[in-house]
Amino acid sequence: MFEKIIAFFMSIIAFFLGLFGLGGEEELNIQAFTDCAYGTHERQVVDFYLPEDASGDMSLVLLIHGGAWIAGDKSANTGAAQYCASDLGLAGATLNYRYLSEDVNMEDLVDDIDAALATVKAKAAEKGVNLNKVLLTGSSAGGHLSMLYAYSRKATAPITPVAVVSNSGPTDLCDENFHVNNALGDLHQLFSHAAGIPVTAENRNSAVVKAALAKISPLYYVNSDTVPTIINHGAKDSIVPYSNAVSLDKALTAFGVTHIFNTYPNSDHDLGDDKDVAKIADKNLFEYVDAYLR
Repeated sequence: MFEKIIAFFMSIIAFFLGLFGLGGEEELNIQAFTDCAYGTHERQVVDFYLPEDASGDMSLVLLIHGGAWIAGDKSANTGAAQYCASDLGLAGATLNYRYLSEDVNMEDLVDDIDAALATVKAKAAEKGVNLNKVLLTGSSAGGHLSMLYAYSRKATAPITPVAVVSNSGPTDLCDENFHVNNALGDLHQLFSHAAGIPVTAENRNSAVVKAALAKISPLYYVNSDTVPTIINHGAKDSIVPYSNAVSLDKALTAFGVTHIFNTYPNSDHDLGDDKDVAKIADKNLFEYVDAYLR
């Protein structure tokens, strides 16, 4: 059912690493903390990296992997997290989260991010570092989780979200366009696991199901206090409808939220066919780092 999104996920890894301009295998002068447990499940582990001479107040970049919330691994973002510490003078982290299943819903995944941030903050404090701001970013499912966490948990997060960058991330699981191309086959089981209630072709437009899907959709949390956001989305995305990005752009605009909407006019889900736009997105990303994490 999900073969296509896994293929897209693998290709988007290369795109995302490219945004950070990552190079070879040279030795990095950083402090590394890997497979730090933040819960009892085998997937509740996080890696994080600090500059070698880190001390005092510092900002964090949290990278969240994609894979339709049922696949993927933190190792996809290891290079980018290390680059944050070695070249940007920031902390970098990448986590695994539990996969969606009959027993794990989207709220559980958001709780995983919360617990991972608390663990990273506590372990950094042991090294004399106070992590006080975080930019969350990811591709596909990772972009969705970055937005959902930053938008819904800003007031209570152990490290305050100050910005978010989404590459092809879902924003509105109520969008009927998810079911138009049918690129992934039947989405109802995936959405059922995500919402924690049965979602079927017959009931997906009911008030109860729409409310459950809205609760796990970043779009419905937008308000005047929403964190600055970069949206990178392909106009030809066959996995996450482009209409998701358009709706988020409209909502952020309506509430006066600082944001950038980069449309990749020739690209599908992997954003691989618009190199000029990718260069702009690269520049935007580092502008956000300078503006909100320094």
